[in-house]
Amino acid sequence: MRRFLTLVCLLCLAIPAGISISGCTRNPDANYCNGLGYGPKITDVDSILLQPQTTGISIAFGQTQQMFGPAAKTCKGDAATVTSFTYGTTNNQLVDVSPSGNLCAGTWNRNTGGGIANYTICNKPDPLPSTKGLPYATAVVTASANGVSSNPVTVYVHVQVTSVTLVTQPVSGAAQQCFSQGQLAQLDAQACFVGSNNTQQLLCAPASVAPINYACTPPAGATISDCSATIGTLSYSVGNSNVASINNLTNGITAEQPGTTVITASVAQSGSSAGYFSTCPPKSIKVTLANGTTAGTITQGVSQGLVTTIYDTNVNECPPTPTNPTGGCQISGLSLNYQSTDPIDIGIGSGGTITANFPGVASIYLTCQPPGCNPSPINEIGLYGTGLSISSNPVEITVPGTATDFVWFASPGQSQYFVPVELLTGTLGSPVRLPYVPNSMVMDRGGSDLYFGSSRELMVYGTLNNSLSKQDTSAPGVVLAVSPDNTTLLINDQVRQVFYIYNATGGVTSTNGGMGNAAAWTPDSQTLYVSDNASLGAGHSDTMYVYSQNTGWTSYSLPPSPLPAASLPPSSPIESTVQTPALTIPSVGAYFRGDPTVAHTWCPSGTVGSVAFYPLGDSVFDASDNPVQTDTLAATTDGNHILGATLVNGGVAGGVTLDDIGVTIPDTECPGAGTSTLTPLIIQHTLNQLPLSKVTATAVDQVVPAPASNLAFITYTGSTPDASLPYYLPGSGGAAGTVGYVTLSDCPPTLPTGAPNPAYPCNSTILAPLAGAFSPDNKLFFVSTAGDNMIHYISIPATLSPATLPTDTQQIAPNLPACTPGGVDPGCTLAAPTTNFVPATVITVKPRATT
Repeated sequence: MRRFLTLVCLLCLAIPAGISISGCTRNPDANYCNGLGYGPKITDVDSILLQPQTTGISIAFGQTQQMFGPAAKTCKGDAATVTSFTYGTTNNQLVDVSPSGNLCAGTWNRNTGGGIANYTICNKPDPLPSTKGLPYATAVVTASANGVSSNPVTVYVHVQVTSVTLVTQPVSGAAQQCFSQGQLAQLDAQACFVGSNNTQQLLCAPASVAPINYACTPPAGATISDCSATIGTLSYSVGNSNVASINNLTNGITAEQPGTTVITASVAQSGSSAGYFSTCPPKSIKVTLANGTTAGTITQGVSQGLVTTIYDTNVNECPPTPTNPTGGCQISGLSLNYQSTDPIDIGIGSGGTITANFPGVASIYLTCQPPGCNPSPINEIGLYGTGLSISSNPVEITVPGTATDFVWFASPGQSQYFVPVELLTGTLGSPVRLPYVPNSMVMDRGGSDLYFGSSRELMVYGTLNNSLSKQDTSAPGVVLAVSPDNTTLLINDQVRQVFYIYNATGGVTSTNGGMGNAAAWTPDSQTLYVSDNASLGAGHSDTMYVYSQNTGWTSYSLPPSPLPAASLPPSSPIESTVQTPALTIPSVGAYFRGDPTVAHTWCPSGTVGSVAFYPLGDSVFDASDNPVQTDTLAATTDGNHILGATLVNGGVAGGVTLDDIGVTIPDTECPGAGTSTLTPLIIQHTLNQLPLSKVTATAVDQVVPAPASNLAFITYTGSTPDASLPYYLPGSGGAAGTVGYVTLSDCPPTLPTGAPNPAYPCNSTILAPLAGAFSPDNKLFFVSTAGDNMIHYISIPATLSPATLPTDTQQIAPNLPACTPGGVDPGCTLAAPTTNFVPATVITVKPRATT
């Protein structure tokens, strides 16, 4: 009985214990990789990955390089713990490895003594390896731990590469010089080293490179192999990622945007410029309105989009078709400059949307201009046509209606004041006194600010309230031009004979030696043309200066341009604001007065790598091959005319000639683009010369074309009573236009009752029309006159005909006080003190909202 009870107790105790043990050990086989309870465990090292797997490692004789840390993995793909790795090499005389995984292209020092630690000096292989007659060889290295070895990694050991030359292979299609947008190419290279007698010798090159095109001479008896088998895989980088992009795994390169970019190749811890890659440039830029026309009318306040079609130069990839008869692949996404000849009234956004802000007339066109579009390193400008500018055709936009204006009048050098006028109310503002007598007055194209230069400082007034907003003594001089985007000024310090490129918010950003009397920015604010005239005195010369965001400052000689005495300072400060140079529309170049009149255009001449910028693009001669001299120039908005006027016999009636230079502005790629030789862009022209028989002048001041290009006025200096205002109606198709004259009223404003004002007697005191400006809506022309010192409002009819001619309909007196010469008012150019008012010599206009 006692034995039975003992057995029962044992059973009661054993059963729960057995259940408990069984519950803790669910599946012991899961700790093993095969799940069967034997073999490698899931925490053991199963594999070791050593990088780089595919490209290998490239090092030059005597160089060292730390290997990438090996990655140990379990059979589950998790990171395995390894205390240390052991490294092996198939040739420790060629590639030696330290215990820490540091490679030596040769052998490490061991037991050197003298306190020099082991594995600190890498000795070149001795003897140097030779494969196929060239100094290179390969070895394989591995890493191991816990009985597991890594994948092998090839180490390319070779002489130091001294230069790499790019070889670009098209992935598909025939070989070509540039690649169209989206095309893929394969990057490869040939490499050279310093061989015997310190000469450059070829180390490797692709099989596709013919011996005649080797970058250097192979050693005698050597067999040239591909670089990937000789020095390993090169690594490439692109200088301008907008032009191309590189797949670093495959070394494939994709053409992105037009231009040329440098490609840098790296191998054996060193990199160098290997060559250039070019995405094909635009061959043509065609722009129209949505209905396919190149001229249209837009209602004020309404937006209108443009349709742009651009083809590149790659006719091999995209041959001509019925819809694209000249061939070339279509391009999208270009960084184009959208330009309006009247941005304040008819604006154009960066996306190509036209905004009709005020009534007016403007030409809209697009330019692809480096460096923003089709860029190229300056030493490769012209390569396959990259680095060159191209313009679209113009689109003529008219916004009908009538707008009111703000107008400002000043007389630089003769008065320390300017006067504003608000046409909506007819209010003539009070004269605003400046800190110093100005020598120039320029309004930005957006109508935000008035810039006054002086020998003491730059003075800036806001147009909103005619108040002084800035004085800068670091930028004294004549303000010659303000960029259309209102960010940059050109100021000429004529005492120090220096040009200042002046940031409107930050100050002087660039300087260049020189003197000038007139300047003009292109509508995209990318290029600035400056002219000077030797007749202006000491320090001046017959020179053209060009400031480009792509090429910086350059200067060129201009033909002599003799000026009559009446145009020389200090008697006529208007000389600093004469409208020259005259920019073509589109702005592919500029015409400059002289003997003869010439144009310089934006396509360079010369050979790729050695070009001359802004070469001569036109010289104007008459039918008898005589040079045509002009004293002042201006371009019509439609781009069809360069209008000039010349004093041919000063002081007598009919002594002024009107020159109508009819131009055809090219809108194609630069001549020679795609070849090694570039030639200037030549402008074809016609010429009509008409005498201004009723004008008696001592100097010609301005030619002022209307916004609608259907009319131009000529202003001049003279002293003949009852002077009239000449105008010109341009012809079409190369035909001569028509000259006419506006009779200027010399009767001052009447009293509110309409009766004559006894304070201003009506007499024949008008001696000459000096300066003028059109209202943007083409309805009025404001002209100042000498003698009566008035401003005359010339009404422009909608349609000009013998029955509807421009008419002097209103006069106002700005009453600009004269400055006092002789040092009392520094900068005053008047010959003698006077208590009379002086005439305005600068007029600026901007539209204003009527609500």
